[in-house]
Amino acid sequence: MDEFEAVPPPPARPPAPRDEALERLGAQPWDVLVVGGGITGAGIALDAASRGLRVALVERDDLASGTSSRSSSLVHGGLRYIEQYGFGLVRESAAERERLRKLAPHLVRPLRFTIPHQGRKRTSLLGVGLWMYDSIALFRGPSRHRRLEPHDVVERLPGLTAQLDGFGYEYSDCRTDDVRLVLAVVRAAERHGATVLTRAEVVEVRRAAGRVVGATVRDRLSGRSVGVSARWTVSATGVWADDLRAMAEAGTPMLRPSKGVHLVFPAELLRVRTAGVVPSVAGDRRSVFLIPWGGQVLVGTTDDSYDGPLDRPAVDQRDADYLCAAVNRAFGTALSAADAVGAYAGLRPLLHGEQDKEVGTDRLSRRHALLVETPGLLTVTGGKLTTYRAMAVEAVDRLADDLGGAKARRRSGTGRIALGLRGDFGEAVARTELLCERVGVDPALARGLVERHGDDAPELVELAARHGEDGPLAPGAPYLAVEARWAVEREHALAVADVLQRRLKVARRVADGGASAAPRVAALLASAQGWGSAQAERSVAEHLAGVRDERGPVPLAAPAAV
Repeated sequence: MDEFEAVPPPPARPPAPRDEALERLGAQPWDVLVVGGGITGAGIALDAASRGLRVALVERDDLASGTSSRSSSLVHGGLRYIEQYGFGLVRESAAERERLRKLAPHLVRPLRFTIPHQGRKRTSLLGVGLWMYDSIALFRGPSRHRRLEPHDVVERLPGLTAQLDGFGYEYSDCRTDDVRLVLAVVRAAERHGATVLTRAEVVEVRRAAGRVVGATVRDRLSGRSVGVSARWTVSATGVWADDLRAMAEAGTPMLRPSKGVHLVFPAELLRVRTAGVVPSVAGDRRSVFLIPWGGQVLVGTTDDSYDGPLDRPAVDQRDADYLCAAVNRAFGTALSAADAVGAYAGLRPLLHGEQDKEVGTDRLSRRHALLVETPGLLTVTGGKLTTYRAMAVEAVDRLADDLGGAKARRRSGTGRIALGLRGDFGEAVARTELLCERVGVDPALARGLVERHGDDAPELVELAARHGEDGPLAPGAPYLAVEARWAVEREHALAVADVLQRRLKVARRVADGGASAAPRVAALLASAQGWGSAQAERSVAEHLAGVRDERGPVPLAAPAAV
C-alpha cells in the first residue's frame, strides 16, 4: 500500500467568498467541472486537482446533503457481498478500508461487530464467510474474526434474550463520520486548487459541435447565472444522476434507489458494548444493526425498495415499526419510535438493467458505473462510501487520454494524501490535551475535537478560548459551541441546517433536534453573511421543519435549556 506523501499539502485557507468563487466559475475555462458535492464528487475533485488539472465543483444544495450525510457511517469490506459472490467488490472495499485507516486515522476507526447464533446452518455458513472475508482482505483488517460462546455474546450485547441457543461470531470493520469525511476530502481538493461552490445548481447543459462543453450554473442565493466552460463535465449526482442524464439527452433511466432508515436511541435503553447484528422479524432475510454512538445507539437497516420523491426522504411509521420489532424480539424490550431521540433516512443509488426490474434492491449491484453516453459528459454513479477514492481514480483516468498533457496523464496520488490528520492519532490527542491545559479548556474535550477535526483541533481550542465557546453547543450532544463558528467560517456552512444536520449531527442526537442551539448558529451566520433578523429566523424555521419531516413518527421535543 502507498505511503503518505513526503511533502506536506498546501496550507489550508478559509473558503473563497461566494461572489468571488462564482465570478471565477464563469471567468476561466476548466479542465473538469464536477457536479455534485457528495463523497463521489469530492473524491473526483481531489483526484483531478491533485494531478494539476483546473477543477471546479458545484453542488445545488449543501456538501454531503444527499446520500453522503444519510448513511450508516460505516467503512467496510462488505461481508454480505460474499453471499452474492461479489468477491472482487469485497477485495476492493477491504483494500480501500485499510487505505482510509491510514489516510484519515481520526475519522476511520475500528468497530467490532457481534453476530449471535442464527440457526445451525446459517451460523456455519457465516463462519465460512468470515474466514473468506478475512482472507480476501489478506488478514489486514482491524482484527480477525473469532467464535463466541453464548456468554461471550451476552457480554458484548447485554440484555440479549434471543438467539442464545448456540455460538456466535465477532468480526471487525470500521466506522466513520460520513459528512466529516466528505469535508476532509473537499478541503484537501481546495488546498490543491479546486474551486468549490455550494447552492449552485446546473440548470442547462451547454453543447458545441455535438459535445458537452460545460453548463449554465445558477446561484440559488443570489439568482445570478453564469456559463461555465469545461472540457469535461462529470456528473457525480448520486440518486439524481438520471436527471442530469435527461438534461443532456444521454439515455434512459438506469438507477433504482434503495432506502435506508435509522433510529437513534439513548444508550441507557440499549447498553450494547459492540455493534450488533440481529435478524428482522419480517422473514425477509434482512438484518438490523445496532451501533454504539457515544451516548446513543444507532439502529438501522438498508436496501428497502423505494419509489418516492428523491429529495429529503423520511422515516415513516412502517420503517420505525420494522426496526423496533427486530430489536424488541432480540432484547426483550418494548421500544417504539417515541423512545428515539432522532431518526433519518437516506437513498442509495443502485444500478439496474432490464433483467433487474423484479429483483429486490438487496440483490442489485453495489458496483459503480462510469458512462460516457454523450461526448464531454461522464456519469459516475452507484458504488459505496468505502470505495469513493477508487471510483475517483478510475473516473479521472478515464478522462486523461482525452484531456492530454502531462498533468492529465500523471498517476493519481490520492493514496498518499492525508485527509485531515498527518501522523499518529494518539499523539495528536496528547498534543491537544496539553494545549487545552495551557489555555484553560477542559482537556477531556481534546479527543472528540481530534476525532472530528484532526490537525485543526489545536486551532479550534485556541478559537474556543478566545471567544469563550468551550461549552456544549446543545445539551446532550458532544459538540462544542466553537465548532459552529468553525463550520460557518471554514466549512462552507450557509444555513442552520448545514451546521446542525450535517457538520455537527445535533439534529439526530438530541430530542429537540437542535432547537436549543439553532438561535446561536443563526446569529453566527447572520454576522458572517449580513442577514437581518427575519432571514435568521427563517433559517431556524427551515431547519426545524426539515428535522420534523425527516423524523416522521419520532417526536420533536421542546427546546432544552442551554
